[in-house]
Amino acid sequence: MSDVELHLPPDVRYVGLARLVVCAAARQSGMSDERIEDLRIAVSEATTNAVIAHQRVQRTLPVVLLFGASTAGFSVTVRDSGAGFEPTGAQDGASRDWTGEHGLGVTLIRGLADEVEFLRAAGMRVHMRFAVGLEAEGAAERTSGQAEVS
Repeated sequence: MSDVELHLPPDVRYVGLARLVVCAAARQSGMSDERIEDLRIAVSEATTNAVIAHQRVQRTLPVVLLFGASTAGFSVTVRDSGAGFEPTGAQDGASRDWTGEHGLGVTLIRGLADEVEFLRAAGMRVHMRFAVGLEAEGAAERTSGQAEVS
C-alpha cells in the first residue's frame, strides 16, 4: 500500500528530491541504512529512466512516485507516460536482453530490489519492494547462506 504520491516535473534536476523523500520515508519505516543505500540507487535509476522517457516523447506530464510501508515491506512505484518498452522474456528476466534500456539502470534495479515488476501500461510502471526490519534480516541470512553453499 502506498502512503505517499509524489509528482515531479520530467527534469533530471528533481531526481535528487525523489531520492531524498523516498529514503526519508523508508528510514521512518525502519529500513536499515544498508538497504536504504540500495533503495537510493534503485529510485535514482527508475526516476532518471522515467524522466528520460518523458523527454524522448516531449511529455510535460509529471513523473509519479508512489511509495510507503506495509506488512509486505517498503514499496516504490515509479510511473511515467513515455513510450515504454516491452518487458518480455523469462519471468525472472534472465533471458531478457535489458542492455538497450538505458544502460545498466534496469539491471541495477533488478539486482537491488527484493522484488521488481516492469509493467507497460500507458507508459511504464516500475514497481519495487524492499524488505524492512526482521524480514530484511531473514532475507540477508538466507542470501549469505546461499553464498556460502555456492
